[in-house]
Formats: sequence, C-alpha cells, structure tokens
Amino acid sequence: MKHKTGLICVLIFAVLSLDAGSASAQKKKVAQSGMTYLGISLSARQSGMGNASVASVNGAQGLFYNPAAITQLQKNSLIINQVNWLVDTQIYGLGAIVPLNQWGAIGLDIVYMDYGTIIGTQRVDKSVDDRGYITTGDIGVQDYALGLTYAYSVSDRFSFGLKLKFAHESLGNADYAVAVIDEESGEFEYSNKEWKLNQWGFDFGGYYDTGYRSLVFAVAFQNFSRDMVYWTEKFQMPMILRMGLAADMNQFFNLGLSDLQLNASVDAMHPIDYTEQVNVGGEIVYKNRFAIRSGYQFNQDTENLSFGFGVNFRYQGTEAFFDYAFTQAQYFEDINRFSLSFSF
Repeated sequence: MKHKTGLICVLIFAVLSLDAGSASAQKKKVAQSGMTYLGISLSARQSGMGNASVASVNGAQGLFYNPAAITQLQKNSLIINQVNWLVDTQIYGLGAIVPLNQWGAIGLDIVYMDYGTIIGTQRVDKSVDDRGYITTGDIGVQDYALGLTYAYSVSDRFSFGLKLKFAHESLGNADYAVAVIDEESGEFEYSNKEWKLNQWGFDFGGYYDTGYRSLVFAVAFQNFSRDMVYWTEKFQMPMILRMGLAADMNQFFNLGLSDLQLNASVDAMHPIDYTEQVNVGGEIVYKNRFAIRSGYQFNQDTENLSFGFGVNFRYQGTEAFFDYAFTQAQYFEDINRFSLSFSF
C-alpha cells in the first residue's frame, strides 16, 4: 500500500510540475509551428471533456491522442470524426484498428483539413482593372496527414505505442513578385510556383494503469518532426508533450454508486508554440450507455469551456458509439464536433 501511495504522489507531482513554468513565462511562444491542424482535437468525447485526453482516451480515438491506448481494443474498430472548425472550415479524422492479440494492435488513420473555396487574386494596374487586382480562381489549398500506428502491451497494466505520419500541405499555385518594373505605378514582374510541403513525423505514447482504484497515468509526445521551410522561414509540426491522470471517482473514493462511472481527467501540456497549458474534464456514464461531459481548457487563445454527450448501442454483434461536443470559442463562432465509431 505504501509503494502505491508513493507512486500516486510522484505521478501527481510530475503532472503539476510540468505546468509550473506557466507562472514564470514572460511571453507566449507563437508562430513557431506549421500544419497546425495536426494539433486540433478531433474526438467529440475528448473535446467534451476539455481535451483532457492523454490518460482518459479509450479505444480507436487513441490514434489521435495516445497511440498506446489502442491496445485496449479486443475487436476490429472503425472511427469517424468531424469538426466544424473556425471560419467555415472543417476537419475530418478517420481511422481503423485491428487487434493482433498477444502481438499488440495496428491502426491506420487519415486527417484531412477542408478549407472550402479560397479565391486567389493578383495585383494589376488600374488600367487593366479598376479594382487594382484580378481574381485567379480557386487556389486549391490542401492539408492532410496519413498515419500508421503500432501499440504493444508489455503487461496487463503498461502499454506503449508509436505512430508514424506523413503530412502533406499544398497552398496551391500562386504568383509572386521577382522584380520591380515601376515602383510608383506598382508594376512588378511575376513568377508562378506551387507552394507545397511533404514531411514525416511521429507520435509516441505510454499508458500505465497503476492498479490503484482505477487511477491511470499516461504520457504522449506528439507531432515530432524535422524543420520545414517555406521561402526562408523554418518551422516544425505543432509538437507537444502531454502528461495526464485519469480515474473513475466512484471507484477511487469507494462511493458505491451502482450503474455509474464518474470519470475525471487532467492534462498538463508543454507545446512548442505556446506557454504551458492545463486541461481538466469529466463525464458521468450511466450503465455504460449514456454519458454527459464537461471540461475547461486553461491558457488557450481559442477554446475554453466545453460540453458534450454520448450514447452507445448494439445491433447484431456490432457496437456503435455516437458522441457530440460543443466548445466555446473566443472571438469566433462556437465549435461543434461529431464522432461515430463501430466495434465488430
């Protein structure tokens, strides 16, 4: 009992100490990463719990939060996520997992960012067009990432996972000025170029069930990559280190509430492009069928308070889960997320 209590204290201290740097941070680290859609939460369940996700995630959603978590699955699984993101953009995350029994589990996924139609323009002399510019059609902006995940259970309490990802970004064909013809009239010589990047990255995660009253400790290192270059600017994927705790409070405090789970989780995060952040969340689950959720993300520029619900059902041996989350967004319209998954 003593060694378990000591372990819990060490884990809690580790999570809290990660956030300690936020109090002494002098400035926000911004504009230091690219392909930032890779850092957006996809799962409606995890987002409904304030994106406190690294230790609370379960099943197929581990593909997007902690690759070690997919070892929890005993059946083949499919998952679909849709995020109605800012300024009429959408993000989709699709994944599939196949358990390999004692050999672990393997998963495939794709994340796609839909920017809608973005009209290109080119500056011209007003003798050509009174507006001083002409439209050049849809730029064709495109972002997607393909992932291959493998996870293995070292024991019935500890597992680890590795995800290799290939990310592609295209900003379309665009003209850029290469020489000045007449500075006063705004005449330039232009050249055309396709602005695109391909890059490899990886995620690594660990998941540890302490064995003490449902307490779980987890860590994930996401979006590690080499530098990429647009023009002269270097940047990386939105790399982030997450550490978190999760537990069913009904079991943790021996409340004895039948048919109820009171799941709570906390994440402490160290991103490459911001100061330290903390997410907290919880959910109430009734008879493993219905769930209501809420959470809060501290020290965020975009998202903060969130709510959500979930329901699962079975039909002819197939189990399905539907989840929805609503998140308040500062300065923009609020964000809606939908998730649907199947196990068979």
